[in-house]
This record gives sequence, C-alpha cells and structure tokens, in this order.
Amino acid sequence: MSDLEYLGTLLGTLDAELQRLTDAEPGSDEQNSAVDAAADAVFRLREKVKAGHTSKKAYYLAASTDPLGIRVEGISAMHGKRIHELVRNQGWMHADDTAVLSALDDDQLSRYRAVAGRGVASTLRDAREYLATATGLA
Repeated sequence: MSDLEYLGTLLGTLDAELQRLTDAEPGSDEQNSAVDAAADAVFRLREKVKAGHTSKKAYYLAASTDPLGIRVEGISAMHGKRIHELVRNQGWMHADDTAVLSALDDDQLSRYRAVAGRGVASTLRDAREYLATATGLA
C-alpha cells in the first residue's frame, strides 16, 4: 500500500469513527469505542504528517501556528491513554478535573488544554480538517 493509499485509509477510518461517534448514545460503550478509535486515527495521521516535515521542529512550528493544528496536538497528548475516560457529557473534561490531572503528565496536560472543555466531536473534526489539508487530501 502506498503512503497516499495509507493516508486515505486513515482518513476514511477517522470519518467512519466520527460518524459512529455521532450516531452513538452518549456515555455508551459504542461512544467510548468511537472516541478511542477516532483519537487513534488522529494520532496515526499526525505521525505521518510529522514524518513529512523536514524536522520535528518544523512540524511543531506548523502545528502550533494553526488553531486546528493545536487541537491535533491536544488530542495527541492523550495517546496511549483510555481517552474516553476523559470525556464527560460529550465534551473533554476541563484541565483541572482530577481524572485529567491523574491521567496526564505536565507536558501532556499543557497540550491537552487545547481541547479541554470543548466538544469531542468538534475537536476531532477540526483535527481531521487540519490533517487532511496537511496530507494534501483535503
């Protein structure tokens, strides 16, 4: 599979998970699974976008100067966690919530603040938009 096909597959996966998230009952196992799977797709897409830059610094500079890129970093800060545990009422928990404070280290928490208190589906859509543009598949 070529890189372009792989990127297209990841975007398709993210789209499917966003639809599943939209269709799921709030607080259900289906919603939790969709949140985790969508965030994983964001992380894998981010890694491909980051690898396409001349350096990590170039990637972080590009991401940090775009509000949607900042949201990608906020979602990526939770990679490796049970991300759905940081969701309450279809939104990301606030950064000062004890569940967030116990789950994330200082670096992760500083990036998480970009999504804290925002709607989960909307931040995932923002991340999708940024990553699709960055891969040239927008």
